[in-house]
Amino acid sequence: MRILARPTALAVAVLVVFAFLLAETVAVQVKTTSVRKDPKFTSAAVAAIRAGDTLEKLATQSGWVKVRTKSGVVGWVHSTAVTAKKVSLTASGKTMQTQASAGEVALAAKGFNKQVEDAYRSANPNLDFAGVDRLEKIRPTAAEIEAFLKAGRLGESGGAQ
Repeated sequence: MRILARPTALAVAVLVVFAFLLAETVAVQVKTTSVRKDPKFTSAAVAAIRAGDTLEKLATQSGWVKVRTKSGVVGWVHSTAVTAKKVSLTASGKTMQTQASAGEVALAAKGFNKQVEDAYRSANPNLDFAGVDRLEKIRPTAAEIEAFLKAGRLGESGGAQ
């Protein structure tokens, strides 16, 4: 029995490695977002993820992607927050912490970087970005988001998807 256990354990280990190598991965392309218990915006968050994090893609459903984090947490992320493309967070061998802020990485992942922003500001010197800066600081609660969706009959609360 002991002789059969070793080859079986080895075969299982090899299968696990191959399954991991063949697993489809996605990368987070937004500054921060939550992995949610269920595929809806008002579902409880089970983990926080950041730009550049890679996730194992398990399934898709109505605009949501079921994922597993590197720490093993399983949940749902909206498809607009992830990409199948690799999001590189390094430059010249340096890490994101020494090269770019999380905000810059999120913008770069979407094709918008500090240089593009600076060029846009230079070409439009009369634009006031203070309102945008204020909007970026707003952090509505899950209850506020749910109330907004219901009042507007949006998303999961009805209306257009």
